[in-house]
Amino acid sequence: MSTSDVFPGTDGLLAEPFTVPHTDGNIEIVREFDGSEISVALFDFDGTISDERVGWPNLAVANNVAYLMALSSPHVDHRHAEEMVLAELEATIGVPTYVQMKRLAEMIVDYGYEGPELDPQMFKNSYNDALVGMVASRRAKLATGELTMDDLRINGAVQLLEELAPRLSRGIYLASGSDLSAVTESVEHLGYGTYFPQERIMAAGSLGPEDDAKEAIIGHLLDEVGVRGEELLTFGDGFPEMLYTYRAGGVAVGVLSRDESHYEHLGHFTVAQKRERLINAGAHVLVHAPFDNVPALLDVVFTGYRVKAAMRDDAATGAATR
Repeated sequence: MSTSDVFPGTDGLLAEPFTVPHTDGNIEIVREFDGSEISVALFDFDGTISDERVGWPNLAVANNVAYLMALSSPHVDHRHAEEMVLAELEATIGVPTYVQMKRLAEMIVDYGYEGPELDPQMFKNSYNDALVGMVASRRAKLATGELTMDDLRINGAVQLLEELAPRLSRGIYLASGSDLSAVTESVEHLGYGTYFPQERIMAAGSLGPEDDAKEAIIGHLLDEVGVRGEELLTFGDGFPEMLYTYRAGGVAVGVLSRDESHYEHLGHFTVAQKRERLINAGAHVLVHAPFDNVPALLDVVFTGYRVKAAMRDDAATGAATR
C-alpha cells in the first residue's frame, strides 16, 4: 500500500471539481459516481464523527521521536528525528498503529540500534497510554463544563446519522484503527451506540496486529454479508477506507477534518494534504466543513453525479430561464 501505483490517483477524476450549489463550498464532487444502489454505510471513527482524539499527531510525534532519539546509536538529534518521524507518520496516516510502530522499530535499527529485538507493541502501548490520558482530560473538562459534548463530536455527525440510518436497508457499520475497547467505550460515551451496535464495530485489537479494520470490514460485508460493491457508502478522513471502498466499487466520501497538530504551520498534517491523500485514494465526494449541509450531502450521495447528465441539466436550466 506504500507504493503509488496501487492508488487510483488521477483515474476517474473530473476535469474540474464540482462544488454543490448552495452549500457555501462545503460539498465538492471530484469523481463521477452512482449512489442509487446504496444500502449500507461504513464510518471511520476518529476525525470522521469523533473529535475525542483530535490532536493525535502531537502525541504520536512526541512518542516516536523520543524512542528514536533514545535508542539510535549514535543518538539522532531532535530536529532530524522529528523530520523523519513526521514524514513517516504522514505517509502512513490511517494504517494500523502497530504497523506504524513496526516501521519505527525498523527505523531505530537503521540508525544503529544493536540491543535486544524491539517490540512494536511496546511503542504502541506507550502512544496509547498518551491517547488515553488526553481523552480522560477532555472528559474531565466535559464534567466540569469547560467542554460540551459538541466539542467531542464532529459537527453535524449526529444529524447525519439520524437522517442516513432510515435510508439504509442493511444498516451502518464502524471501523477504526484505534483499539476496539477504546472505540466501543467512546461510541457509547458520545451517544452513538444506537447507530453502532457492538457486533457492527471492527477495530484494532479484534484482529491481527497488522490487519486493517477498514479492509477487514469491507471484506466481511462483500464476502459474508452479501453486499454488492455498489451498495457501499463510506465516510472517512483516512486513505485506507477511501481506497478499499473505491476498489470495491462503492461511494467514498472524504471528510476534511482538521488534525489540529502543532506542525500545521510547518506544512504538516494540513487539510490541504488530507484532501490530496483522500483524492489520490479514490474519494468521490469531499466534505470541507464536516456535515454542515446534511440534507444536501445525502441528496448528492444517493443521487450520484454524471458529467453528461449535469451538462444536460445545466442546459435545460439555461433554456428555461431564457
